[in-house]
Amino acid sequence: MSIPYDPSPPLVTPAQLLAERCARQGVDPEDLALPPILIGTFQGASYLHLITDTGAIPPIARSDGTAIDTGTSIGELPRSGQAVAVARLPGGAPAAAMALEAAIARGVRCALVIGSAGSLRSDLPLGSTVIVTEAVREEGTSYHYLPAGEEVGADPEIVSVLEQSAQAVGLNSVLGPSWTTDAPFRETVGAIARHRRHGAKVVEMEASAIFAVSQVRAIRAGLLVAVSDELFNSWRPGFHRDAYLNSLIKGVDAAIEAAERLTTRNQDHSDRRTGGSNREP
Repeated sequence: MSIPYDPSPPLVTPAQLLAERCARQGVDPEDLALPPILIGTFQGASYLHLITDTGAIPPIARSDGTAIDTGTSIGELPRSGQAVAVARLPGGAPAAAMALEAAIARGVRCALVIGSAGSLRSDLPLGSTVIVTEAVREEGTSYHYLPAGEEVGADPEIVSVLEQSAQAVGLNSVLGPSWTTDAPFRETVGAIARHRRHGAKVVEMEASAIFAVSQVRAIRAGLLVAVSDELFNSWRPGFHRDAYLNSLIKGVDAAIEAAERLTTRNQDHSDRRTGGSNREP
């Protein structure tokens, strides 16, 4: 049986969960507040690069420096010095959606996510990067946020800023749709052919859920993925190849650059509303 979309209010909300956590830990919600921009990634190599460049300290770390916690910390953007939320997101649509919900409850209003994906097209080999414009919904999480539909889109402004930022750090990223699935071992020959015919460039596990959550919670979100494996002929993995890892790291650089640009843009808008922050009274 299909699960109908239910528009009635949820019994448990992220805000309630945050309040319960604050009461349990004896802190105020302000103590757990996050900056409005979040940069998140799923992979260890990109997360280490992210926390190094922003100076963020992960909540828990192994002796070798790798994170073992999916909590969100606060760092600084290297050029402007503005605070930015930094997260190692859990993989898969349900867990990624929960992590994003928690971050939104703590103050995040824009999510810049860097991930990996399998390529469905021969013109996108290992190490290519794609800025996802929309995602085909073949996971279950988004259907609890939005009525049934084939696709859900990224925020157009964030797509544009990510594209400009990718170019600025030397990435030749393409824009296009992704196929989001809950079942990587059911990426069948027939499904791959079908999604290729319909224009999907890559396959991954989180995009449609991230976009659905952001749409319902009225925040902005974008996703840039590096191609980690090829699925357009036989399977060709490249999870440890330099072409993929270098693009993944460059993707983080693009997200940091995008956060810098968004921070500057928001400040410019604020200055115009107030008549200019440096004007004499």
